[in-house]
Amino acid sequence: MLLGALIDLGAELKSIEQILRFIPDHFPRCESIKLKTSEVSRHGFRSCRADFDISEKSDEVGAKELIEAAQTIADSSRLSQKAKSFATGSIMLLTEVESNLHGKELSHVHLHEAGSADTLADIFGVAAACDSLQVFDGDVYSTRVAVGAGTVRFSHGTVPVPAPAVLEIARQCNIPITGGPVSDELATPTGVSMLANLTRNFRIGYPTMVAERVGYGAGRKELADIPNLLRCVLGRTEEENLVSETVEVLETNIDDISGEILGHTLERVIELGAKDAWITAAEFKKNRPGNVLHVICTRDDVHKIAQAIMVETGTLGVRYQEWNRLVLHREIVIIDLTLDNKKFNARVKVARDRSGRIVNIKPEFEDVELIARTLSRSAREISLIALNEATRLFG
Repeated sequence: MLLGALIDLGAELKSIEQILRFIPDHFPRCESIKLKTSEVSRHGFRSCRADFDISEKSDEVGAKELIEAAQTIADSSRLSQKAKSFATGSIMLLTEVESNLHGKELSHVHLHEAGSADTLADIFGVAAACDSLQVFDGDVYSTRVAVGAGTVRFSHGTVPVPAPAVLEIARQCNIPITGGPVSDELATPTGVSMLANLTRNFRIGYPTMVAERVGYGAGRKELADIPNLLRCVLGRTEEENLVSETVEVLETNIDDISGEILGHTLERVIELGAKDAWITAAEFKKNRPGNVLHVICTRDDVHKIAQAIMVETGTLGVRYQEWNRLVLHREIVIIDLTLDNKKFNARVKVARDRSGRIVNIKPEFEDVELIARTLSRSAREISLIALNEATRLFG
């Protein structure tokens, strides 16, 4: 339902399909997988239904096997670092909860429903959809989780709603839940684990915002009294064409390490999810020359990145402060290029203002460089070709 709602919001199907192709390669139980989307009606409301056509063996899957598959898929993909962390974090939460519920070490936990390829498809599909919509660059909010009522039957028998794993995830992650409004299961362990890794901001009502796009994801069941839909809203907080966001800026003074270590640290913080990082030359007390390392990141990543800086550089402290900034809406779009009778995919960053007007288009240099090396052509030439093709597609 979450994937369907994100697709209805405008998430790129190609990005989702690309990540799904990794699942049969890295999860032995899965032989093939295909995403199917359809427009359906729930109580008269149009919505998007996302399904997976999966061919898989009935082998029992261990929790560690699922974790390793998720990590390998994440490492092999072009997902952003935040999307990778979301996907692997959702799988870890799901498996750790199963371990706690059964009182077994992770290495001894065998999964039933959660061990299906469908779990990986749901989570990585949502990760790719959120990347496409730039969800991880904004603030995510959720209303309280309606878990339903009655009983649910699964591999361990019949239990009251919510299922034990749903309740345990909600307990661990401080997710507010509410019973009803129908006598049916409305929240699954996979869905709640994804929600826990998307946000910790739960509210009774919506935050103040201007809604820009609305997407509806349809559930499989037809409920008697309410439409079985999940609704996602993309909105903004201001009327201006620029997006306002809050970031954390970290800084530390460094005067006693080599340029190689400093360069490695810069790469490391980017890998950990920093939005940007750079180094400036400085002169410190006792006329000692040195450098200042600057990092821009989200509030959630401050401690993780600060710790990495201390470990890599040996600095004894990292200062940080909150900054507000105005930015353009950005999205990564994958375009197809045919050069020298060979087909390539290239990522292109498209920046728009609030009115949807394109302000800038820029090919991702890593893809440009890879194509240039493959064809023994200059990166400048390939960049221009990619830019021209993107301009032709988007205007």
